[in-house]
Amino acid sequence: MKKEETLHRIKETEEEVRSAKELALQEKERILRTARRDALELREALLAEAEQRYQAIVRDAEASIDREKERLLDEGRRQAAALKANGAANLDRAVQRLVEKFKGAVHA
Repeated sequence: MKKEETLHRIKETEEEVRSAKELALQEKERILRTARRDALELREALLAEAEQRYQAIVRDAEASIDREKERLLDEGRRQAAALKANGAANLDRAVQRLVEKFKGAVHA
């Protein structure tokens, strides 16, 4: 009877080991599924954060470009006004010279 009892215990132990292996395999699969899901959620969250940061950088760059554009336009307008004023002064002198030459030609 000792032999039968030993064989019976061996079979029970083998069944326990098989059950433990099956449970461990199921746990492994559950952990892997959870890890994959967590990784996917993290990836999506990081992509969303990266998109937000990208949009913020683009907005800042556009604002900087707009400020620089306005500064350049203002500078160009000032230079154009200065050239216009200088041209008007030159025109007045040119008209005066033309009038003087005309008077000189008339009196000659």
